[in-house]
Amino acid sequence: MGTSRCDCKQLSFVGLRSFARRNGITDIRELIQKTGCCTGCGTCRPHLEAFLQTGELKAGDQTIRIPD
Repeated sequence: MGTSRCDCKQLSFVGLRSFARRNGITDIRELIQKTGCCTGCGTCRPHLEAFLQTGELKAGDQTIRIPD
């Protein structure tokens, strides 16, 4: 099962990707530093990293491609 947001910080992956692109951020560590995402429980980090690389979100047994 996947996720589409950082629940601890209430930040959507789509919003985080948009923020990263607007600010020239290409590294997950920099994105975490700038936004605070993945710093609560950290459960979302692998899902966010995969989304940033592929543009795909997992929803149960389905994969959803989010266009750029």
